Amino acid sequence: MGKKTAFKHEKPEDSAGFLLWQITSLWQNKLSAVLSAYGITQTQFAIMASLKWFEEHNEETTQAHLVEHAKIEKMTVSKSLRSLENKKLIIRAKSKTDARALNISFTKEGIKIINQAIVAIERADDAFFSSLSAQQLRQYKSIVTKIIKNNGI
Repeated sequence: MGKKTAFKHEKPEDSAGFLLWQITSLWQNKLSAVLSAYGITQTQFAIMASLKWFEEHNEETTQAHLVEHAKIEKMTVSKSLRSLENKKLIIRAKSKTDARALNISFTKEGIKIINQAIVAIERADDAFFSSLSAQQLRQYKSIVTKIIKNNGI
């Protein structure tokens, strides 16, 4: 007679969600270690990296665009922007074209920090995923992109 269990899977590693939890935890630990040298959190990095991307690709630099792009909750983005502003890494200013919007830009120190942090994170990214072949990495990105699109905000 089989033992009763609440679990669907025979082993924890059979659960896609548990694997996601494990890889996320490992990745976040690595990011925290890298970003501590720059005095910013992972959320602040994601916001700053998105802002840098927007600036380089002539996209709007509004808080709303950051929320949509980074998939971070509106309140979290707002609190993080306030913290980045207090650290004198970004400036928030009313939009000249939309009275409801705030445009975000970097201070000189902010651009210096994000440029250095991007290089450090991209190195960490390469090291973290180095066990995958180029083809496996393309497949991983394709699968994760599909999941994000299917479950996005």
